[in-house]
Amino acid sequence: MKIRPEADDWRPEGKKILSTENLAIIRRTLEDEGPIIVEHWHYYGSRSSGRFVFEDIDEFVAYVEGNSVIGDAFHVWSFAAVCKDDNEIASGKFPDEDGCVPRKGAY
Repeated sequence: MKIRPEADDWRPEGKKILSTENLAIIRRTLEDEGPIIVEHWHYYGSRSSGRFVFEDIDEFVAYVEGNSVIGDAFHVWSFAAVCKDDNEIASGKFPDEDGCVPRKGAY
């Protein structure tokens, strides 16, 4: 979409995903905590939203610049802060051909 519907009240002071402040926070999180989870919402629902994990600031920026249209929205979380053993909803191991899984292992 290259046309911006004026009814959506476009303003220059709005939040921008690639602002200097956001990039500094994302860079610091990647360096100090590890991967980030990114949710990409498409303006006016042109497609369903997508979720991605990034471990590198340059890959994140390249994704945003290469896969966005004006008005797309992004939400970013620290993987380490939200993905904990005490809040997982499922876990398990992939079985062998006999349906067996290891009780131990190097993970």
